[in-house]
Amino acid sequence: MFDAILFVQLGSPEDASPKSVEKYLVEFLGDCHTLGNPPFYWNWLLKHIIAPKRSVKSAKKYQDLVDRAGLGEMPLIYYTRLFAEGIAREIGPEIPVRFAFEFGAKPSIVDALQEFEELGKKDVRVIPLYPQRSLVTTVAVRDLSQAAFQKFPRLRMHFVDGFPLNEVWLEETLQGILECWDKKCPILFSFHGTPQKWAEKGDPYHLDCEAEVEWFRKKIQAENPEAEIRMTYQSRFGPVKWLGPFTSTCAEEIGKQHQDLLVVCPSFTADNLETIYEIDVELQDVFKNAGGGNFTRVPCLNIRPSWVERFAKEAVRENWEG
Repeated sequence: MFDAILFVQLGSPEDASPKSVEKYLVEFLGDCHTLGNPPFYWNWLLKHIIAPKRSVKSAKKYQDLVDRAGLGEMPLIYYTRLFAEGIAREIGPEIPVRFAFEFGAKPSIVDALQEFEELGKKDVRVIPLYPQRSLVTTVAVRDLSQAAFQKFPRLRMHFVDGFPLNEVWLEETLQGILECWDKKCPILFSFHGTPQKWAEKGDPYHLDCEAEVEWFRKKIQAENPEAEIRMTYQSRFGPVKWLGPFTSTCAEEIGKQHQDLLVVCPSFTADNLETIYEIDVELQDVFKNAGGGNFTRVPCLNIRPSWVERFAKEAVRENWEG
């Protein structure tokens, strides 16, 4: 049994200033889960060379992100806050709902747990807002949460380890796809990439991604047998081999065929830099420059009313089956 719910999202710079972006990059890229096990000198390079240098260029992207989203703040922060507030309204006051970020923005996991302790709560259900399980997603949240819970001995953690095949998640995402799809153009499922060696060592991320796409494929092709559906990975970083095929390569191939394209990003429950900028701007440029036609991205579920209403019921279900 639990008496409080904590949603945990990756994080974001608090604003688009180089200072905030640098802080976020140091925390995110310096965490052992993000890149696995980098060389011993990585953190020094990150703090003194990489983050200061990248922060200025990245800050421009984040400012463009804020401008494009038109929300007055980082979209990941905005949507995560409103999502948690919506879930809280659906659940009612008996089980308080809070949200936290792993890196950069506030509140932190410790901040949220402090509130629960002050409210006299004891059992906290922690739900990472990542559907797929991985070292960089659910494992990172679990480890960071365990460390935070050690500061509050009276609190107990009840952890939800992903929800890749949860019916609500799948059905709501499918509905968003069908609302955007013209029933003709290829559908490209683009997941956040991870290093290939993680999969070889047993990380389940690629298996969760493949299982989701297979579910979508069956549902979509049941009504549209000729539907072209592809699965790819985006957001490579560093010199190591990453999961493929790559989103940019596939989008370019489709563009050269002068087709239209629909892109879905099921790694994310809320829009962020990787959807609004990396896909909507950078990937669309690749696609258009190759000769592609209409380019459409399915919005993340964000605060879609039916998603909030239905997921609230999942969040309080005693026997979670992700």
